[in-house]
Amino acid sequence: MPSPMPGPDPGDVLIGQGRQRNDYLSRVARQIAQYRVYPASALSNNQGGRVVMRVTVARSGQVLDVGIRTSSGWPAIDAAEVETIRKAGPFPPLPSEMPGDPVVLVLPITYNPAGSRGR
Repeated sequence: MPSPMPGPDPGDVLIGQGRQRNDYLSRVARQIAQYRVYPASALSNNQGGRVVMRVTVARSGQVLDVGIRTSSGWPAIDAAEVETIRKAGPFPPLPSEMPGDPVVLVLPITYNPAGSRGR
């Protein structure tokens, strides 16, 4: 499992502007959600939390790197989200209006044991 990333990184990029960025992030989030499985050990121990992922993506949509920017506090949840994002890739190619190559996506994900799935 990759080690947690330190606090805010000036290299983190908010891709695109307004609607294009939001549309792309929504597509990526939907694609990732299809692969997310709540870790059984975390679920049985009623563990939940918010993990913030740092995902580096090439213009082609290829996932170049996945890291934990902020841990959920539970190793099983953090590891599950890293694996989920790796399985979900590649993502759609970046729209031409979005600058950067590669780009860094900062994705917060909340795992709630009452909901039985990461959201």
